[in-house]
Amino acid sequence: MEEFRENYFPKLEVENNSPNLTNGVAASYYGVSSVGSTLHRCKYENGGDFPNFLIRLTLKAFRKTFGNEKFDMLLYVPPTESGNLVMNFATTISKILGIPISHELKKSRDTKPQKIFENSYLKHDNVRNVFVVNSPDKMRGKKILLIDDIFDSGSTIKEIGRILTNYGAEMIAPLTIAKTVGGDLKE
Repeated sequence: MEEFRENYFPKLEVENNSPNLTNGVAASYYGVSSVGSTLHRCKYENGGDFPNFLIRLTLKAFRKTFGNEKFDMLLYVPPTESGNLVMNFATTISKILGIPISHELKKSRDTKPQKIFENSYLKHDNVRNVFVVNSPDKMRGKKILLIDDIFDSGSTIKEIGRILTNYGAEMIAPLTIAKTVGGDLKE
């Protein structure tokens, strides 16, 4: 199991939404190993920042999938309920990879946690037109690495991809710690 976890990285299929949004990668599956329980503890039980083993595993997935790609900028999905958890994780990834991080991506209104919705249509409606970039001109022509913790239906990443494409981003590549099995996160 350990060897599988260290060498197989789930693909995040998102290309059908935006011409500039490319399929991405997750470091593991949510709930298959200690990755899911660790994510859950950090995100929902005030367990602190993601531990180093999740950073190492995510970097391994990045290098295997995007190792030859040059990114201009790193963005992260703004939080709904987990505070600075994803921002802190993205900051660490940014420093290690030497990709400048931007804190420009924001939400224009509050959203509900995606995990509460029963299907992808409701999840899409929850995040539709909610993301803004403070300085959209800074996105033009950029190759962007987009960081999040959990990929479920893909609605959040697809919506951000749509917005960044409209702002002129050349490429948006998602990188997450985990992908849910079956596409719907349930507690």
